[in-house]
Amino acid sequence: MKNLFKISVIATILFTSVNTYANNDDLSLKVNSAEGKTISLSINETQDMKVTFYGMNDEILYEKKGHELSGSTKTYDLTDFPDGNYIMKLETDLKLVEYQINIQNNKASLSIASNKEVFKPVLTKKDGVITLNLDYTNKAPVEIVIFDEFNNQLYTNTYNNSEKLVKKFNIGKALSNQLTFVITSKDQAFNKTIDVR
Repeated sequence: MKNLFKISVIATILFTSVNTYANNDDLSLKVNSAEGKTISLSINETQDMKVTFYGMNDEILYEKKGHELSGSTKTYDLTDFPDGNYIMKLETDLKLVEYQINIQNNKASLSIASNKEVFKPVLTKKDGVITLNLDYTNKAPVEIVIFDEFNNQLYTNTYNNSEKLVKKFNIGKALSNQLTFVITSKDQAFNKTIDVR
């Protein structure tokens, strides 16, 4: 029954897009309206985005990743959602917006459960150098700790000016096969293990 419900939800969510391209890597998310059981979302900047709908027991009812273009409009038809509470998460590389959806008497009401900047540092490896990019407007201090595969701490530092943090780590002479980056700020944490060899 649960699988049938999930399939029907996926089948009934409608997507419409206006394909206007803008050469910009940022994305602004804005929910235009919640009429009846339909929710419209406008995308003001081009970027990759993930949309996830969660049910009452935190089960994922629908999830889709895609490259969304500036000027796009997405419409989600929640007709097959029974009365109850749901969460819609819209996530990009740098932002996570959660909307709480309440459906009662065939009408969806929408409220922002939380709207926070996602703490997602970007780590890239090229030519023996790992580059950390962090675009973090929170301005809270950021701590970076690097461990080898045996959990030995190789590096630690705290950066107070973290709004646009770029750090390069030369791993050309590293003896480790893997490095784990643990990056924390306030109540958020990010971990990533990178193969050195």
